[in-house]
Amino acid sequence: MGFERIDNLVRPLARRLHADHMARLGIGTTMKLAGAYNRLKHGRNDAARRVWYRDHWASLVAENGGLGRPAVEMKDGWALDTSRTLPHLDRVLDDADKIIAERAGVRKTAGGAYRSYFQDVWTPADLVAFPSFLDFATSSEVLSVVARYLGSVPVLSTALPSGIRFVESNAAFDDQPGRPHDSQLYHIDYYSLPNVYVLVLMRDTTRAHGPWTFLPRGVSQRVREGLGYWTRRRGYRVSDDDVYSIANRGDAIEFCHPRGSVLFIESSGCFHFGSRDSVQPRFQLMLGYHGACRTDFAELVVPQKVYPVGPTDSRLRRMVLQRDWLPERP
Repeated sequence: MGFERIDNLVRPLARRLHADHMARLGIGTTMKLAGAYNRLKHGRNDAARRVWYRDHWASLVAENGGLGRPAVEMKDGWALDTSRTLPHLDRVLDDADKIIAERAGVRKTAGGAYRSYFQDVWTPADLVAFPSFLDFATSSEVLSVVARYLGSVPVLSTALPSGIRFVESNAAFDDQPGRPHDSQLYHIDYYSLPNVYVLVLMRDTTRAHGPWTFLPRGVSQRVREGLGYWTRRRGYRVSDDDVYSIANRGDAIEFCHPRGSVLFIESSGCFHFGSRDSVQPRFQLMLGYHGACRTDFAELVVPQKVYPVGPTDSRLRRMVLQRDWLPERP
């Protein structure tokens, strides 16, 4: 029996286990089950990607345009780049201006993963209309940071979180103003271990914009263990009072920087929240990367995104955009 038939049998159970942020069995237990299932499906792919990173990364990068500058290194779960020298970044910012001018400030109707204060203004057609975003997401400089942290050739997510999101946070749309809720509360992502976000500020961002806020990995893991997080007795979202009963408020880092600043962060290791009191609308690009094997059932329960791949694309770009594609030989 092929995995397509097995997926069809497993899918109803996966939906029940995945629902309400894995509340039925608890996040930790469900992650173990999902991880085991995904390793059965994609374990060989994961092993191959790790070998390609370990033994052939230099050749993949050279074929993908090389490195124009040394890659930053993520430490304690994060790294910040404010140089504005990453390749294609200026193109991304120019295209972002066009998208903001066309779509910002208009509240979307409820549907899907709807949050009144936070909306994705990206559309599938933008992959072709604005190729700068995929060029940035697959650039050697960006991928080198992510791959080093994963120890593997990364995959741009096709499920949850979306591989590419261009999000507007706007307090004017908030259904529950003044009361943090949903992703405005601290949480750690469960999609994969690890899961890496690359966040890019499309506008200068201050506290008035409801910045992405996080705790470094070391502090986050101390809080996670102290609270019994990812167990059935603890929900996905956590209050400030609970978090700061263990961490210090001064440990929190706000992503408040000029336009074009880039944050690399392990969202599966760092407590984080965002979009609180975005009195000034915040515009942020969010790119989601993971390895070949996820620790959730999202690929069974949500439609998969497909990224365009061209005949002249490098092997590295293809591997990032197509999880199931691997080169035949080094």
